[in-house]
Amino acid sequence: MHNAASVLIAFALATTALTPPQRAVRTQTRLSARTAEGMAPGWKATTDETGAYELIPASYEYRYQEVYVEIPRTAESPGLGVLLEQFGTLDAENGGLTLVAGLVEGGNAANAGVDLLPGDSIVKAGGTRVECLDYDATVDALMALPPAPAPAGLMVKRLVKVPFVNIKVMFPREEGKEDVTFKMRRGASLRAELLRNRVEMPTCCEDMNCLCNCAVQVRKGAAVLEPPSTQEAQMIKKEPYWRLTCRACVARDAEDGSELVIRVRPDLENVMRRKNPFGIETSFKF
Repeated sequence: MHNAASVLIAFALATTALTPPQRAVRTQTRLSARTAEGMAPGWKATTDETGAYELIPASYEYRYQEVYVEIPRTAESPGLGVLLEQFGTLDAENGGLTLVAGLVEGGNAANAGVDLLPGDSIVKAGGTRVECLDYDATVDALMALPPAPAPAGLMVKRLVKVPFVNIKVMFPREEGKEDVTFKMRRGASLRAELLRNRVEMPTCCEDMNCLCNCAVQVRKGAAVLEPPSTQEAQMIKKEPYWRLTCRACVARDAEDGSELVIRVRPDLENVMRRKNPFGIETSFKF
């Protein structure tokens, strides 16, 4: 495998018609803390339905988006000005993890303000698939693009951080369980996430026959959840701090890092106080 320095310099030369650039360095991007080395662990290779390798996020905390870019070129300056670095190999022939490491200062990509970030993976060069190729095979595909002054069209995959809500689950004191914390995505079903994180929940029909067995008490962060539907609001109208997990979901505009604190099985601790017809407050245990 190429070491980082030789890979960066070699590709800088290859993309500037074998003319050494003045400075072949990683340029600062909008995300100055983002580096190819830091993003590499966020990728993993899997196989699609045809058996070909493809890159997907390695963790639940990221998704990927595809970004198409065109790098303008001239006959006098035919290079791309993109720095590549290889971080791993695959069993397949010419297989590997090759990522954008930065842009050559003064190169065509940097001068045009092309939307390429460290950690991006080039998956198509023109009409040629280059996903999960090693450094040499990727450079060969880029060199085979139509000659300048035709622009170089690239499709890249980019890891994007998924906004998360932090949830803390509390249990009735008599159960003697410690609090559980985990993260939830925007739009996620509260019940599905509780079950996925091994929080035991009573059986719920999740339809009109719901008996509110799946209810939780919201201790903090009620605004993190989507407002209750008319049906849910009617079902819990006597319990303003309850939500039905079979119906509640994280708000799609919830702020990243916001906190939700809930208490499961609130019926074990809830004492309802209602006035009887004679005006005397009576406690009911549910």
